[in-house]
Amino acid sequence: MIILGLSGLPNAQSFLRQKAPSISAIDERICQGLDSSACLMIDGRLVAAAAEERFTGDKGTGVLPLSAIDYCLSVAGIAPSDVQAVAHGFNYDKYRRFFASNDGYFEQVVSSAAVIAKLAEAGWTNVEERFHRVEHHMAHAASAFYPSGFDEALCIVSDGMGEVDSLSIYDARDGKLERIHCQRISDSLGLLYSICTRFLGFVFNSDEYKVMGLAAFGDPSPYRSFFQQLGQFDATSGQISIHWPSETLTRAEEGYPIAMDFLQNAAGFPARVLDSELGDCHRNFAAALQERLEGLLQELTEYWLSKTSHRNLCLAGGTFLNCKANERLCNLECVDQVFIQPASGDDGTSLGAALAVAAKSGDDCRWRRAFDPYVGPQYTRDNVWDALTQFGREGGVAWKWVGINSEYFDAAAADLAEDRIIAWFHGRMEFGPRALGNRSILGLPRGERIKERINSAVKFREGFRPFAPAVLADDCDALFHSRKLGPTRYMLATACATDLGRTVASGVVHADGSARIQVVGAELNPTFHRLLVSIKAATGFGCTVNTSFNVKGQALIMSPRTAIETFVKTGLDKLYIEGYVVWKQ
Repeated sequence: MIILGLSGLPNAQSFLRQKAPSISAIDERICQGLDSSACLMIDGRLVAAAAEERFTGDKGTGVLPLSAIDYCLSVAGIAPSDVQAVAHGFNYDKYRRFFASNDGYFEQVVSSAAVIAKLAEAGWTNVEERFHRVEHHMAHAASAFYPSGFDEALCIVSDGMGEVDSLSIYDARDGKLERIHCQRISDSLGLLYSICTRFLGFVFNSDEYKVMGLAAFGDPSPYRSFFQQLGQFDATSGQISIHWPSETLTRAEEGYPIAMDFLQNAAGFPARVLDSELGDCHRNFAAALQERLEGLLQELTEYWLSKTSHRNLCLAGGTFLNCKANERLCNLECVDQVFIQPASGDDGTSLGAALAVAAKSGDDCRWRRAFDPYVGPQYTRDNVWDALTQFGREGGVAWKWVGINSEYFDAAAADLAEDRIIAWFHGRMEFGPRALGNRSILGLPRGERIKERINSAVKFREGFRPFAPAVLADDCDALFHSRKLGPTRYMLATACATDLGRTVASGVVHADGSARIQVVGAELNPTFHRLLVSIKAATGFGCTVNTSFNVKGQALIMSPRTAIETFVKTGLDKLYIEGYVVWKQ
């Protein structure tokens, strides 16, 4: 069956701006349906997938992913009329009565009719008869279970909210997902973390990872009692409860003012202004929040694993982009294997919706090999040449063609060994928020200055944010303590550095002694693996700083033109792109 999967609610942000025209930058993502994407599945096989932000440059956009759709269809060489099913990762139609009085919100934003109308505007016909509504958490769960390769598993979905739920537990076995527990939005663990993210002066539904990084610099003890009372786990029911005062979660479009007042009274300091100075109070608050998130997820996981007798774990939803929490779950004695799909956030629900429909239609959706996240656009030597000749000379760069060969890999490794910072652009773009070696900025991981150099001269971002390493599987045990490697394939779990790791990879070891590692094998990415082998020959270890090829506020770079333009504007020393070596004159 040919299935197009979609995520996002195309009218969500425009409706929010219409309802709250003076909304601030810190609040403009307080809405459902962002991070739109498209994927294409044919007979249970993933052919292509990409987030719309990669084409538009608007990070986290929720617009109808027309460019991503066109890309997916072009990979297969098919037309819209060839698509047999359109699967969408929301089913608000089932809950229409909950949203009937919300000023047209149901009709204009969350109804399937609104999405179908957008497709019709784009020239699609006969969409209604091909349109499949998949509940949001089912889409998340399917995106994790079917690619996991597990015969059976416990699947936990946690995010800010689905349609009316914020957490769902699935018993996955025999190719089917049965939901056995759910929690409403009022007890949302993801929403708690996002509201606290906003209170700490970061962007809601976007900057939660910054709070996770900030937490390592804080002492949780001043706010531990507060968060223990606010978020509690019931060991008799397996339920997490968030004890907000009445009406705390109202007036979302105004930035949750009641929640902000509540947190201010509890914390003893006002909500931080975006981009203002960070103090110890903010760091300590973040540390206590992170500690409570990890504790609640551990209690929840242990309870439901015991209840179902499963030992394999599948995790999905934006909460599980928190790699510190993921490490804690990976290290539980009651867990054998963990799988987290790289696009764990809402962009991944396009894949999950397509998988749910494919499985229901009888397609075999089980993965026999490790999930391959490299399913985005790729570019040829000619594409790169065209971009260089059109935009390179005016940007003051020079280049030479080397080819994808030993000379090329050794030259890149030598640059890194000499402490140069390079951009690495090869093959199909990654699906999901992490750069996994195809659209990456790389640097020598030794010494504290590498973090300062990349943050200030290349990425232009906050100095407290850590960098992640990519490491050869053969060198991982020497540098990091990592028991279960599944999530680390996709840079979705941290691991504590060994004494040797703290020495030879000190630039990627965070304040708490951990690093968000990507363990690289030849199976998933032979080109990046080959580079790391050359790095090992040049430096002694197959390890490099690996951060996304973009700057603050920019989506992960997709095309050669954007790569060259970004290279020119930053402090990068070299650009290695599809066999070309590019430098500044």
